[in-house]
Amino acid sequence: MRPLLLVLSLLLISSSAQATAGDARASFALGKARLEQGDEVGAREAFLLSTEAAPTWLLPWLELGELAVRRREGIGEARQALAALEASGARNPRYHRILGDLAELAGEDEAAVAAWGASLARLPEQDDVRLRMASALERLERHEEAAQAYARLLARNPADLIVRARHAHALEAAGAYEAAREELETLVKLQPGKEIPLRRLARFLERRGEVERARRIHAEADRVGQRPPPRKMRPLPPSIR
Repeated sequence: MRPLLLVLSLLLISSSAQATAGDARASFALGKARLEQGDEVGAREAFLLSTEAAPTWLLPWLELGELAVRRREGIGEARQALAALEASGARNPRYHRILGDLAELAGEDEAAVAAWGASLARLPEQDDVRLRMASALERLERHEEAAQAYARLLARNPADLIVRARHAHALEAAGAYEAAREELETLVKLQPGKEIPLRRLARFLERRGEVERARRIHAEADRVGQRPPPRKMRPLPPSIR
């Protein structure tokens, strides 16, 4: 009888595990459906049910982390839950990215930079993550690393004027003055007839003690700023013959 009881017990355990996994998947699917409908509260409830049915399944915990970031609530709890799943999430770039987002919201830039760096190491093409990491590095006064991050972004998108301006700022803060000057001059060339890049370059030159050249560039910026914007001419109607 004992072998038979053992077999029956194993069958019951297997059946229960399959039912639990099925419940977890069903709750997860419900949570995703509610997210698509814009019901974040209902989605959170469904994802929590999924974690109760399968506590070590990473996906519902990631969704709960995303919701914590989006709703700016439950930050500490979400970080703690994800930290407990490090073994499951170690190779997952999304896992590290969410940890970085949560750390930033908690005001912990060092932890955010470390987590985002781990995410980028696994998926380098996340430009939005790299940009946020560069900003955090600047807040931490790690300007050389910030400049490197901005440089990588510019290598992928040289036409991004905002990133180029931030790159120039990080380079100057890191003491790379000639590289910063080149970036500021490039910004002027990329935006002909614009006042702001001229002012930015002139203020940089003032800080470097190049007062006379800064004065000339300020004067040019004055002329540009007084110029009326170009008029948009409406096309003539087609002639009637």
